[in-house]
Amino acid sequence: MKERFTCDWIFNILVVLCDGKVVCGCADPNGERPLGHLRENTLHEIWNSPKVKEIRQNLNQSYSPFCLECGLKRFLSPGEGIVQRPVHLDTLPRIFFEPTILCNISCFKSVCSKESGIIKTRQRKYFPLDEFKSMMEEVGSRLIRLDFFNYGESFVHPEAVDMLEHIKRHFPQLYLYTSTNGLMLDDEKIERIVQAGLDEITFSVDGADQETYSVYRCGGNFQKVLDIMSCFVKKRNNTGKEIPFINWRYILFRWNDTRQKMNAARKLAEKIGVDRLTWEITDHPQEGISKKYQIGTRAWKKIHDEIWDTSQIGNAIKNKRFLADLKSSQRMIEASSSRPTSISIKAKNKGGARWLARSYSGRRFVTLGAQLFDDRKNLIELNFARASLFHDVENGKSAEIKIELPAPKKPGNYWLKFDMVSEHIDWFESAGSKVLWKKFRVTA
Repeated sequence: MKERFTCDWIFNILVVLCDGKVVCGCADPNGERPLGHLRENTLHEIWNSPKVKEIRQNLNQSYSPFCLECGLKRFLSPGEGIVQRPVHLDTLPRIFFEPTILCNISCFKSVCSKESGIIKTRQRKYFPLDEFKSMMEEVGSRLIRLDFFNYGESFVHPEAVDMLEHIKRHFPQLYLYTSTNGLMLDDEKIERIVQAGLDEITFSVDGADQETYSVYRCGGNFQKVLDIMSCFVKKRNNTGKEIPFINWRYILFRWNDTRQKMNAARKLAEKIGVDRLTWEITDHPQEGISKKYQIGTRAWKKIHDEIWDTSQIGNAIKNKRFLADLKSSQRMIEASSSRPTSISIKAKNKGGARWLARSYSGRRFVTLGAQLFDDRKNLIELNFARASLFHDVENGKSAEIKIELPAPKKPGNYWLKFDMVSEHIDWFESAGSKVLWKKFRVTA
């Protein structure tokens, strides 16, 4: 019997390699399962090519032979239904773009290390700037997000910053994200990146000192990358804006997973001023994995809300967490099906991160959200209602928030779940914050 599975990538993302080859996910580092090539077709032509449509059609039936070697697919449990998604998609919402396959360091037994031979899998080492501009001219106006990295170190490309500036100059609405080891950045590049309006950057730093950091990041300089992160924070803060949002991502290995080293990283992250520190769980290289923090262990459960993949706002820096205490004096909310009703919720900031009422980027500002459930707590509508803050809310402070609830057309008994939201990013609940449940009775 065939195993049933699904995947979101082919419905949402294309990955462009530095030689122009297009694949459907980051789990194809050598480009062995290509969907097309930019020297032969445009991205939009590849996005709705017969090959891609066939993969989507097969995934709608819970099985695709194209995906058998890929580690990104999600297996379905027995009896689990599968959502039918369009086979033809007019808009390509997101791409991963690989500026270069070259890297300035070599990570221990990683798939993209110099010793792995990955460089030989590309027909060229750099994506030309003029071709990049042409590609963006084709897809940029409708693109929602561009991830400026894949394999290799993006900023080894001599025109990487030019590419970032071009994106934000011509397509400012696009969410621009990059991930880097940071070591190729200098003051001038950092200044240009910050001024360009990059939305988010992640620094990969796997240790709290040179000894543990360099076991995996072979050839890396720990103090240098700390100084670079610190410089990035200062230049960002000088603009008075909240972007770029700055992450420190720390892969947990057997040599850097002690409480002492993790706490040392927390202190350094707080001192430098990055916005977020998270841990990443890995299963490779085999001899390096942290058995202590494998998924499901007691230690893993303790840091669950601080892990990179758990949520978009989880944080290991204690004074920068998004946690709320929500209260309402009403035991039950009653309303008529003919008109909306309003209630007040008291929200206290318990996590340390400042709740922004407004933001320069139009993202990461905080609101109160209400989700609608039926009487058995089955979700009906995720974004049922929203209410804005009138002012920023600092740690330990509270805000009285009035939220207007639409009138469900069908009378009956419902549940409402209230939670704070970092808009366009995530709900607070995903980072361990408690929610507020209230019964909701609707009469005719």
